[in-house]
Amino acid sequence: MHRQSDLIHPAFNLTKIFISVCLASTLAACGSDNDSTTTPPAKTGVASLPTGNLIKDPLTTKNLTASALTQLFNTTDPDFSKVAATPKCGVRVEYMQYDTVDVKGNKTDATGAVFIPTGTDASCSGNRPIVLNAHGTATTKAYNFAEVGNANNEAGPAATLLAALFAGQGYVVVSPNYAGYDKSSLAYHPYLNAQQQSREMADALKAGREVVRRTGSATNVADNGKLFITGYSQGGYVTMATTRYLETLKEPVTAALPISGPYAMEAFGDVVFGGKVMLGATFFVPLMARNYQEQYGNIYTKPSDMFAPANADEIPSLLPSTSMTEQLISSGKLPASAMFQKAPTGNPTLDAISPSDPAFSFGFDTTQYLVKNDYRLGYLADAQKNIDWAVPYLQGNTNYSPVPATAPEHPLRKALKANDLRGYLPTMPVIMCGGNQDPWVFFDVNSSLMKTLWDTDTNKTSTTKLGIIDIDITNRATRQKPIYQTLGFDTVNNNSIQSQSEKMQAGFASKVQNIAANAAANGGNPSQAVAMQYHDLVTPYCMGVAQTLFSQF
Repeated sequence: MHRQSDLIHPAFNLTKIFISVCLASTLAACGSDNDSTTTPPAKTGVASLPTGNLIKDPLTTKNLTASALTQLFNTTDPDFSKVAATPKCGVRVEYMQYDTVDVKGNKTDATGAVFIPTGTDASCSGNRPIVLNAHGTATTKAYNFAEVGNANNEAGPAATLLAALFAGQGYVVVSPNYAGYDKSSLAYHPYLNAQQQSREMADALKAGREVVRRTGSATNVADNGKLFITGYSQGGYVTMATTRYLETLKEPVTAALPISGPYAMEAFGDVVFGGKVMLGATFFVPLMARNYQEQYGNIYTKPSDMFAPANADEIPSLLPSTSMTEQLISSGKLPASAMFQKAPTGNPTLDAISPSDPAFSFGFDTTQYLVKNDYRLGYLADAQKNIDWAVPYLQGNTNYSPVPATAPEHPLRKALKANDLRGYLPTMPVIMCGGNQDPWVFFDVNSSLMKTLWDTDTNKTSTTKLGIIDIDITNRATRQKPIYQTLGFDTVNNNSIQSQSEKMQAGFASKVQNIAANAAANGGNPSQAVAMQYHDLVTPYCMGVAQTLFSQF
């Protein structure tokens, strides 16, 4: 048997061989004489999460050229498309399924869509930024953001808007459908749950990036590291909660623009239970109650403790539904708009605020209403004992800082406080957008309160960039409040954002006038017609501002 030294030609040097092997290898670490290995750096951001993994390979569901996307956009929203930028890119729609968590932290699954820009324009390929989108409240189980252009899916119009506004300008768009929707196996939706929804957004981002990686050879598109976040209504709330969560993960966020979100959850709840009912309450509240019942287990002992209708026990499981909202109402499963009993209720306290103002009479009915009087009285008693200081602040007593109650005792108020986003000061550029006459999510109770607390927060630094935009200028003469406020943006960026805001404000005002005029011409009620469409109407015009905000970075 030969010795090892007999087999090596003298011209070879073992040290040189060792070095050359190390340089050639990209899969293994070469160490010192004791053969130790180098520990890879710990993963950070969404990559560090155990969930957010694709369950199946992504599925391409649609390819649209820039021309086809533009035509679809013009058909879906002809008024807004006139003031929005024309898509330069087409879009490839990818459908994804990924794992995430429920409200208890147990593993579940969800689906979503990834919009990848396509086309010959330089902005349609190469390293591209990502827009992470959080959608608004959905009532149908089949909600699927991959259904771009499908008017028969509840997600269709919003998906078309996002595809045109962002993928059409060269952004990759990642938009989860949320757990509980589409093909998700979760039996409920974690509605307005800051912890679960922000975690799921992070999971969707991780999964979406993997979709971009897997399709990269075909699309010539990769992630350039810039991350923008937006969403409206429920999605506005989720956007704000997600920026907060991603900060804790050390996942860089370039900028965010949340739209019309219920950020001040406890204050909003107190205002509604106090008699100022928002439109959509009879659908929002069952979704919310089921979510918090799943998480905290004490919102009610049985559903009939909270809900008044004869079918009370089935109400928490009605939404998301396989039926349209009109069917749920016509079949008597949910009241159309009445949250509470109309006076006389037999209780002097309730009679005085049922409704508190004739403008909110739609939220009350003598027999067909959602929440039982006893449950409402219990809530109001706690609101009086454990004051949310936003309530007196909103009534004109500005000596109070509009912060949540210190220690609410009613189970629903405790849940609302736990999910209230007041007290959060973003470290990345964030501009809120909404409309001051929104009858669905009250602007001053939510966006304005957040802005007030940001203004007085002593943790702001020289790099803080925050703002608020009121897209509605139709009542500017009587409202006498700012419609555009920012802090920390340099002059060039701020001028660009403000210029776009003014363009979108004018477009919104024109749209409102058209809706009112059409209603009047057809014998309808102009104010009612505007109110019913107002919340959704705000969205595209605020998204138009988001487009300009994101382009500054």
